Amino acid sequence: MARGPQPSPADSARFEQRTAADTMASVWVGASAGTGKTKVLTDRVLSLLLGGTPPQRTQCLTFPRAAAAAMANRVRAALGAWAIAPPEQLELWIADLTG
Repeated sequence: MARGPQPSPADSARFEQRTAADTMASVWVGASAGTGKTKVLTDRVLSLLLGGTPPQRTQCLTFPRAAAAAMANRVRAALGAWAIAPPEQLELWIADLTG
């Protein structure tokens, strides 16, 4: 039986990252360096904030400290960009984040 086209590795990775960033799921993210763990955690925090979770009610555990700093910087940068973005661009960013 013929099968449909297979997703590219990038598409598969993006799907897995979105699944891990889903705020309705409890997840443990473990992967090799450079695979997108910091992006997943950043996306998860941003999704929680979009959903109305107060910032003081979020907690992320990561190591080393450099990864924690990178994640905090990414969250701050995203929120700063969102604050000054035109509505059309903001809609695109949020749609990309939430799938």
